[in-house]
Amino acid sequence: MKKLLFSLLLFFTATAVRSQDSLVQVIQQIITEDSLIRDEMRFNRDGLLLPVRGVIQTFTHQHFNELPGPYRYNNHRWEDYGVALTPLAATWIMKICGVKSRSTTRRMLTANAAALGLTVGISQVLRWNVREERPDERGSNSFPSVHASLAYMGATVLSREYGHISPWITIGGYTVATGTQMLRIGHNAHWMNDIFMGAGIGVVSTHVAYFLTDQIFRRKGIRPMQLSSSEQAQLQGWNYSPSGFRLISGTETNGRSIEVESFATAAEGFDMTGIKLRSSASITSGFEAEWFVTDDIWLSAIGRLTMSQAKLEIPRAGLTAWGEQIHLYHGDIAAGWMMPRIPVRKGGAMRFGVRTLWGVRYNEGVTFHRVAPGKRLGEDLLYIKPQLRPAGGAGINIDMLQSHNQTLGFTIDYLHTFGTHFLANRWVIASSWKAIF
Repeated sequence: MKKLLFSLLLFFTATAVRSQDSLVQVIQQIITEDSLIRDEMRFNRDGLLLPVRGVIQTFTHQHFNELPGPYRYNNHRWEDYGVALTPLAATWIMKICGVKSRSTTRRMLTANAAALGLTVGISQVLRWNVREERPDERGSNSFPSVHASLAYMGATVLSREYGHISPWITIGGYTVATGTQMLRIGHNAHWMNDIFMGAGIGVVSTHVAYFLTDQIFRRKGIRPMQLSSSEQAQLQGWNYSPSGFRLISGTETNGRSIEVESFATAAEGFDMTGIKLRSSASITSGFEAEWFVTDDIWLSAIGRLTMSQAKLEIPRAGLTAWGEQIHLYHGDIAAGWMMPRIPVRKGGAMRFGVRTLWGVRYNEGVTFHRVAPGKRLGEDLLYIKPQLRPAGGAGINIDMLQSHNQTLGFTIDYLHTFGTHFLANRWVIASSWKAIF
């Protein structure tokens, strides 16, 4: 009898302890969810650097944009809308298919309508007042790019509604948005400052729309992020080794004015004396795979494509060259050190790192042609030869934790290409979205 009573006592004691542990976990989950909801309802400042970049490039690119040298017309504009609207369409397709989003349908519809209204409204007001000529001279409504605005608006909506499910959703949305920017440049429809300002308008307008919607609905109709105990520990700690894969999207720039004689070949009978290559700041995009050897030291492999608009500055009356695109391909191996996390708010953190990069850079060959009478393609003037050259540099990066498996990053790198005078020294300033494995 005593053994039976003792066994029952042990059983009830163990049950009580387990119940207490379960209660503690439930309380921790409630506290975490409440913190996440409060953080989600704050104004998101992540995209504020994008319009700043657009404004800076508008002033620094003004002289380049006004230089003689039109770009050829490319009739692929309406197709670009299909790409630009893909992230927003994906958001609503997932909603229709029953995938649980951040917001209920009513709340999501309100936020999306406000984001669309702000994005298109601000873009059109700027177009009517700035009246910037397009690169192909087919209209004075170049600034800002509405395609880029809509693409980044849709990517931000997709990330805010479904990014908690998987960081790959966020990366996919912003990959399409960056691709839209590159299409608009590749189709000679916009200048570089147009696409960066468009991106900034799309991101900031969406965050403003969601903030205003949250003030109207408060907590009604917003779903908390569901996290396991291990995911909560990652969110609170973030001192583990965050190996992962990131999308890179930003700008690459240099001195922008260089003599062509050291790297170009003249067409027969054409004198290159005094002719300069003028280039814009570039759009660059790519991917980086990171492997943390320890919690603080990492190695990574990086692949990027850089697109730059270029013109020839020819000091001779009556001679003008068509503007052309310069494509640079980068392949680098990087090694870096990241300091321990810095808490920035409840449920969030930031990590600062330094790195060195070494690899190769390849530029495609580019032929500049004369603008013949009637805006026809004239004879060859000069040819920039393709080159494969070693490159190296160093930089800094900042990562801000967005969820237990996703970060938003910012990088500044200086790169030098050896053995060439062609765009040898470059600064790369980029945002990144990382999926943590």
